Amino acid sequence: MATRHLFSRSHILLFALSIIVLLVGLFASPEHSKALFVESGTVTTEPAEKRATPATATPPADPAPVLAEPDPVQRYQIQAGDTLSAIFESRGISLGTLHELLAADAEYLSLEILHPGTELAFRFNDQQHLEQLTLHVDPARKVVFQRQDNGSFSYQHVEAETRWSYHVRSGAIEQSFFKAGLRAGLTEQQVEELARMLKRKIDFRREIRKGDPFTVLVANEVTHEQETGRYRIEAVSLSTRGRTTNAFLYTDGNYYDENGESILPAFRRWPTQHRFRISSPFDPGRIHPMTGRISPHNGVDLATPIGTRVMSTGDGVVTRIGDHPYAGKYINIRHNGSLTTRYLHLSRVLVHKGQRVKRGQKIALSGNTGRSTGPHLHFEFRIDGRPVNPVTADIPTATKVPSDAFASFTELAQRRLALMRTVEMLAPARAHAQVTQTHATGSS
Repeated sequence: MATRHLFSRSHILLFALSIIVLLVGLFASPEHSKALFVESGTVTTEPAEKRATPATATPPADPAPVLAEPDPVQRYQIQAGDTLSAIFESRGISLGTLHELLAADAEYLSLEILHPGTELAFRFNDQQHLEQLTLHVDPARKVVFQRQDNGSFSYQHVEAETRWSYHVRSGAIEQSFFKAGLRAGLTEQQVEELARMLKRKIDFRREIRKGDPFTVLVANEVTHEQETGRYRIEAVSLSTRGRTTNAFLYTDGNYYDENGESILPAFRRWPTQHRFRISSPFDPGRIHPMTGRISPHNGVDLATPIGTRVMSTGDGVVTRIGDHPYAGKYINIRHNGSLTTRYLHLSRVLVHKGQRVKRGQKIALSGNTGRSTGPHLHFEFRIDGRPVNPVTADIPTATKVPSDAFASFTELAQRRLALMRTVEMLAPARAHAQVTQTHATGSS
């Protein structure tokens, strides 16, 4: 038993000594050093022997995280179905701020119609309060609302320099004037405008024949880079049954034939049957009576009792019916490519969007809706989008070009005809052709 016990203890001592030798050799191995480094959790893409960090070097400290500052400008492209209140709510902008903006916009209604594709730019201060709102109307125009010291907003309309690029579209009628116009490169809106313009001269259902030729001169507004989307139909010539009908846009915004006779019915100067007292005149530098701020008055206020009949001053199409917290109930009417009218603070609207109206047609009853100092009708007249004084502006109230302006009108008409005929001679067999001339904005 003693021999077996000593043998067992010797074997145990020998086994322990072998384990110690093995461990010493293992910890002295370079390969094991690398294995231990990997097991420590450090990740690297290159072998350990290529690292040149001295054994005494202090590992570099992790860089402090950089906190990105919030962008002071947020941009949003308007989508179909968007509302201003929903857009503001999604950005945490208060209802009070929205009302301040609408107050600054009451004379212009720029924010009332949100066209898909246009852009809103929101600029915030360090406290993330809205300081500036910019509406990019088109490539040439933007509206800037800037917060003032008293918390209200100012309004500024910024317009880049533009020019008019003239394009000639010509073709021949195959199935209908509408389809022929589209084939010639006109838009649907332009074809519809031409049909309305010429309907007093031509019966498009009975007089038009296959092969009847037409030529249209269109001016597109452009910046130095792109078109703005605005256009003017400068002239049109349509021949049917051996008779040619011409129409030329004149400086008063109306269309006349080569003899100076009006193609369209003349405009009414006043939107009411009787001439009411002007309680607030057209004034680009007016101080607003309720806010004390400089707020251009882009129309005239007529002191009409509530319920007074309001009439369209010319033939046209209703493009907008709205109910604004400051402008009240209102109507916009487009009369042709360059003339529009607007009627505000109505008590009742008697037409609908898209409806065609006639000169003198009753469209509404005057009222006192919106922000108003008393019952009145606010009436605006615009040429090429710019407000003009409806009392004194040269608007087409006559049925013929005045005699003292007939010579200049004739010269303009001849230039337009010469340009259109040049295209017809250059490409008589083509469905349509195009020649471009460029003129500064506002030229004729």
